[in-house]
Amino acid sequence: MAESNWYDFLIPAPGTAEKIEEGIEEGRLYSRIIGEEGVDGLITRLAEEELLNQGLSEDEVRKRISEEKKYTKLSSILPKDFALFGEAKAARIEAEEETKKLEEPEVKFKEPERVGLGTEDDYEIGLGQSMTGALMSSVIKIPKGVINFATLTYDALRGDGIEVDKSLTERFNTEFEKTIFGIIEKQAEEDARATAVGHLTEAFAQLYGGGKIAQKTAVPVIQYASMKARQLAPVLVNAIKTGRYGKTVNNNNLASAAKKAKDLNKANGFDKFVAVTVGGGFGTAAIVMKQEDIGTLGDIDALDFLGTGQDREKKEQANDDAFRQLNNKFKFGAELAFPVIPFIYGTGKVAQLLKNKGKDLAFSDSKIERWVDKFVGKPFRSRSDKAQQIFDGVQKLEGKKSAVKIIADDAARDFDDALKKISKNSTSAAEAIQDPNTLSQLFSKFILSTDDVVRKIKVGKKLEQSIVFKGFNSKALNGFRTAMNKLGVNKTNIDELIDNAIAFRTTAAGLKNTIAQNKNVNVAIKDLNDILNNRVKYNLGNDYKIFDMNTGIVDGFKPTLSVKQEVAKVIQRYHRANGEKSFSLDDAMIVVNNILKRVTKNPITRTPEFPIGSVNILDDSAVQIKNIANNITGAGKFKADKTGGLIQKESDLTAFRKLFGEYKNAKNTIYNVMTDLAEILARDNFYTTLLKENDILVKKGERALFYDTYNQALVKLGNAGEISKPLKLSTRLADEVYTSPLDGKFTTKAWAESIKHGDAVIGSNLTRSLPYRALMLIPKGLSQAGKTILGPFTHLRNFFSAVFTTVHSGNILIPPNKLAEFANQARKSVQPQLLYRLTGNPKYRNAPEDQALYRFLLEEGVTNQNVIARDIEGIFGDITLAGQRNETAEVFFNKLVDSTTKKFKKFYGVAQDLYTAEDDVFRIMNFLAEGYKYKNAYTQAFQAGKLKKMPTDLEIMKQAAKIVRETVPNYAYVSDFVKGLRRSPLGSFASFPSEIFRTGGNTTMLALKEIKDPILNNVGMKRLTGQALTYTFFPIAASKALAGLYGITREQLSAMREILPVWSEDNTILPVYENGKYKYIDFSNGFFYDTMIQPVNTIVANVEKAKFANEDDPLIVGFANGLTRAMGKVLEPFVSESIWFGAVADVLIRNGIKENGSPVWNPDDSLMTKWTKSTQHVAYTLSPGSIPQIERLLNAAMKKTQGGVQYELSDELLGFLGFRKVPLDIEKNFEFKLTDYMESKRNEGKKIFEELRTGDPINDPNRLIRQYFEANKSFYEDMSKFRRVYDAVKVLGMRDAKIEEIMAKRNQGPLYSDIENNKFFPILITKGQIIGVKELAEDKGIPDIFSREVERMIERMENDMMRLKLNQDFELDIENYLLDTTVETSELITPPLPKNVVDTAVNPAVVNSGQTAQLNDGLTRAENALLSEEEKQIKLRSRGMLT
Repeated sequence: MAESNWYDFLIPAPGTAEKIEEGIEEGRLYSRIIGEEGVDGLITRLAEEELLNQGLSEDEVRKRISEEKKYTKLSSILPKDFALFGEAKAARIEAEEETKKLEEPEVKFKEPERVGLGTEDDYEIGLGQSMTGALMSSVIKIPKGVINFATLTYDALRGDGIEVDKSLTERFNTEFEKTIFGIIEKQAEEDARATAVGHLTEAFAQLYGGGKIAQKTAVPVIQYASMKARQLAPVLVNAIKTGRYGKTVNNNNLASAAKKAKDLNKANGFDKFVAVTVGGGFGTAAIVMKQEDIGTLGDIDALDFLGTGQDREKKEQANDDAFRQLNNKFKFGAELAFPVIPFIYGTGKVAQLLKNKGKDLAFSDSKIERWVDKFVGKPFRSRSDKAQQIFDGVQKLEGKKSAVKIIADDAARDFDDALKKISKNSTSAAEAIQDPNTLSQLFSKFILSTDDVVRKIKVGKKLEQSIVFKGFNSKALNGFRTAMNKLGVNKTNIDELIDNAIAFRTTAAGLKNTIAQNKNVNVAIKDLNDILNNRVKYNLGNDYKIFDMNTGIVDGFKPTLSVKQEVAKVIQRYHRANGEKSFSLDDAMIVVNNILKRVTKNPITRTPEFPIGSVNILDDSAVQIKNIANNITGAGKFKADKTGGLIQKESDLTAFRKLFGEYKNAKNTIYNVMTDLAEILARDNFYTTLLKENDILVKKGERALFYDTYNQALVKLGNAGEISKPLKLSTRLADEVYTSPLDGKFTTKAWAESIKHGDAVIGSNLTRSLPYRALMLIPKGLSQAGKTILGPFTHLRNFFSAVFTTVHSGNILIPPNKLAEFANQARKSVQPQLLYRLTGNPKYRNAPEDQALYRFLLEEGVTNQNVIARDIEGIFGDITLAGQRNETAEVFFNKLVDSTTKKFKKFYGVAQDLYTAEDDVFRIMNFLAEGYKYKNAYTQAFQAGKLKKMPTDLEIMKQAAKIVRETVPNYAYVSDFVKGLRRSPLGSFASFPSEIFRTGGNTTMLALKEIKDPILNNVGMKRLTGQALTYTFFPIAASKALAGLYGITREQLSAMREILPVWSEDNTILPVYENGKYKYIDFSNGFFYDTMIQPVNTIVANVEKAKFANEDDPLIVGFANGLTRAMGKVLEPFVSESIWFGAVADVLIRNGIKENGSPVWNPDDSLMTKWTKSTQHVAYTLSPGSIPQIERLLNAAMKKTQGGVQYELSDELLGFLGFRKVPLDIEKNFEFKLTDYMESKRNEGKKIFEELRTGDPINDPNRLIRQYFEANKSFYEDMSKFRRVYDAVKVLGMRDAKIEEIMAKRNQGPLYSDIENNKFFPILITKGQIIGVKELAEDKGIPDIFSREVERMIERMENDMMRLKLNQDFELDIENYLLDTTVETSELITPPLPKNVVDTAVNPAVVNSGQTAQLNDGLTRAENALLSEEEKQIKLRSRGMLT
């Protein structure tokens, strides 16, 4: 009777195992068919199999299935281009039929169509099957790993004499494979490792499971040991120091130490850290099965010096092999313990710190916490170094200002529309108005002709004094009607103008009254009304041509000579009255011209101010700033300067007004009044809200924003930085009229600046300097605008890519009819109102209710936040506003910047508005969708009794707006640090990827929070589903769909990646095969959420590539390379060269070589040709729009080739959406890769003698050996990579004959032979190089580094290297080739020739030509020693010594 085992019940009975395996195989086959052909494909295959089993031939089966048309494919009801998961066989057959018509190339998938189920080998393992296998495999491997560790330990301790095949470990593994679990594990592991994602999932699942077990076992043990060791250490040290370590009885010191140890009998942070790292690392490693397949950092060639590489050579003896495997686990665990787990642990701790104490870190007493806040938190969080309350307040301030601008624009448009009606309806009026500004000036005077008044009106049950507009007085109305009648304007149009004026004045009065009700106003309401009335009439109602028309280099407004002379007389009188009797009129004209150059608009009074030299000894400074607003009283009357001042008479003031071109314009008046009053109101609300927030913090006992004394602020806020001076905040009202509620309080300097400047990010002195702005910011801004806002294709891409925000938020899952309704509402609300702007027809204006919605969203910070458009707007703001110091150079520079035509400015304005609107459509849609979802959820909960009170519509709208701000990219939430990168030579549009990361994380956190809420659970699930669709379904399904559509295998896709351009090789690629040619769509290019998933995709792609190169490589090789490249991809937007800087760097820094390696010019070109090509290159790079795309589009339309490539019109049109089909020219790409290989070989060759030919003595004979070894080790990777390229192009159908032909043309015939045979051929040192080294030694009198010993060692290396196979481990060790330096150096290095020998019989011609001296036979000693007789003859002929 056979011996029984406890695990026998797990082993299937005879015959059962085969049935289980058959069942698993059948399930895997069905899964593969579904993955490749869809469910309908499986149904068809089963039907075919049934007919085959009935004895029908394959042709008969095909015919029967076709005739019956019984098994309709799902793909028949879908467009071919949208077929998913292989549901496109018809399209593939069609493509294959087209391929048959072509003479070339060799097509990989022309095999006859399968009939029936076939076998597993006929199908690829799908991603779903692979990931399922990964999870099943890891679930089985985790407990198996625990047992495996125990058996290894047992085998290691058993001693010698037992063969490895008879070890407990081997016996266990053999028996386990017979069990049900073993059978499942084998199949699951095969499925898992068929794809990179599956392999990675299996590895990480094992690590996670092993870590969890270690957390419950090894971690507590290590923590306890660490704690005890820490407690006993001081006791033992003290005992040893006192010599009492042997005494344990009546030892007071020991007793005291024991008591102290007992008091400390709790694990501290250090104990926990040691436990997690050491216990977690080694505990996890002990459990992980086949950790050799995962690998360690030491397995990577570049890191083999770590000594943690895995030993994969199986030993003969059981204990030896057990020790080998345990040692491998130890190395694996050591790397987990450091640096992997400490990095993860530390990152988690920092994240937890930022989450739990983020607002307090800057004020912490801990330097570490302040460091974390300064370098980790501040640069990347939206609020930067602002308090959250200040940041939120600034956003509200900016939103309110933007919303009022819409109101002002609408009021101005009302006036415009009225004027157009007058022109249309009254021909006589149109003819009578010779000057188009006449009507505007009349209307401007009229709308300000009657003051607002203070009246008592009923507010609730009380009568309160309020500022109101009671209507225009009869004198003003009659005067306006009379003037309009004289111009021929009909009554209807006059009434419309009056109605518009009343509406405007009523709105303005409402704003004034809101200001008046504020407690921060220091004057009575009547006095305030008088002040505001006069401000509107005399400041806001006037404009000046010198500001409005003189923005460019060529001034549009120039005062007449008589006006200048009139002002000159005022200035002459001023100087003479103050003692300068000889001051002439010519002198005064010089002052007048200087005033015209330096005059600026005061931002508070909106009137001209200018510098004037002081002539009064009592003045504070030599130069006074004169503002003409000081000469107008609050009541609008003239006010002279003090005695001896500049302006003494009203005629003096009139002269200056004429000098600056004062005029009235109705549209400007409306806009100025509305924005000015709104700014006052918004600022006051901002200050008042901050004070309320501060009071709330004080009541809660938390750290406040402001303190009453400097010392209080220093104690509470000092750790965060310098404390500001007492706050002195302002609106546009004078100090005697308004006092900020925060005035006199103390806060940090940074917070004070934020409150004063709002959302502005102040640049450094360098970035504000005139040269930097001229040479860096202008071209950078123009190039980025040209590639986005001014690019015709980018508008469509901008619009369609924004669709993904709706998917990402889960809003795509709401009912389609509601989505269509929201889309229509968004269309009606966006702002360019382009048809109105182009036609002037009022019917195309947005309806008032739609404008109200947009204003609300502006106030809430939802709309007008396109990240790219605002980033460019910021650069242009930096250009013109960064350094206005009223200096001549600044004034000239800003005029230069503004010297563009009105048409271009109008065109750019329209393009910018469109770019913003394309984005706003989906912002509004998402806002409406969020409100819809939340209102539905609250309504259902309220009706079910889960919610006691239903939120108001306004509350829901504000909540929806907050969600959109947090989950859709928004420029207002870009950190100051990232915004500041726009001024850097590096980085293009860095703000956008930073927002993708912010909103992606926010969306996940919000979804998880909603899922936990029973009321919002369904909303959260939809949001998480939307994210899953965005990150996984779209890129993966699209790739699978096209691969299935065109019959492209995973091997072919990996081959395509191998020869992709460098900028696409790590991106999400959609493969295409049409008309016998490969193409690809760079999905990442048009899918901006790829920023979130690209790091993962990059890792997966590199794991696939590593597997394609060498299946035996451990997982870590591809993973580490992918992780490195992924980090580079993440940082690329922030550190890569900007468009402008890159173009300049190509010319000036890289000496005519583009970043991708292609030349700008030929080195042999003339200086003028180089200049021309450089100019063309820079201009082409910076050109607006997408010139290359336009060229391809035109050539495709005309069926012309470009650069030898025939582009398809349909492919190029897809470029409008960002999903262009790019032809993958296999032959050309192979040539590019060959060029890269040859360049790499040259570069590696240079490393051999790097710094060895400087003329300085080299005393280390091993230096050349090391450099030769390292250069060839790097070259081995280059050659291995080229072998992968060779394999790839063969997989893609390129024939060996063509490959050989291309390489032969480049004189690389020998390389073809080596690559074909997978042999490494190292870089050899040439005779010429040897001669050069020896001649240098002779000439400089230094040791010859190329001694015979060195030469022999290099020859030995060459021989060993030639035995290497490509894409394997570089198994050579440098230590085996180094010379023994303990031998006398003279024995190792050839001494230099004696000076008297070198100098004998030298050919003067050679000396004069700068060459090395020859011996009397015309050759150097090195040449005599190394050259063949034939080579010597050639050398002598070249020197003219032989004929």
